Amino acid sequence: MTVRTHPTTSPATTGRHTTYARQVPLVLAAAFTLSVVHTVHSSIVGIADPGWEVTDPGVWAFYAVAFGMTALSRRDDRRIQAGVLAFLVALLAIAMLVYPSMFGPEQQTTFGWIENDLYVGGLATTAYLTVLRLRRVTIAPTNG
Repeated sequence: MTVRTHPTTSPATTGRHTTYARQVPLVLAAAFTLSVVHTVHSSIVGIADPGWEVTDPGVWAFYAVAFGMTALSRRDDRRIQAGVLAFLVALLAIAMLVYPSMFGPEQQTTFGWIENDLYVGGLATTAYLTVLRLRRVTIAPTNG
């Protein structure tokens, strides 16, 4: 793939294309939905981290903000995109610096590992795409 800093081709000459405004919220929605499912599952089977269970209103407040940021990520306003990026960077910092201390032996199930890896991977991917979007960089396939 070649990175271009300005659009030089039309969809007719490049074939299929998509936008950051479409892909970022899809990946974020998938990551946050998986996180909700894992939170509910952990609470049901009794392995949830204390303070991060379905009965905690803070959990649902977080998910409301997360899905709100997902909806905002569709907007083209650069200030909103910067806010989405700041939110993603904060979540990635929490995922790397705080979450490992909460991910004890009880939570280290196959589903727990899969959820963690896909969730953090989704956050990292959308953060990268948001940086590209803020820089007004498009990704285009090479011919040949």
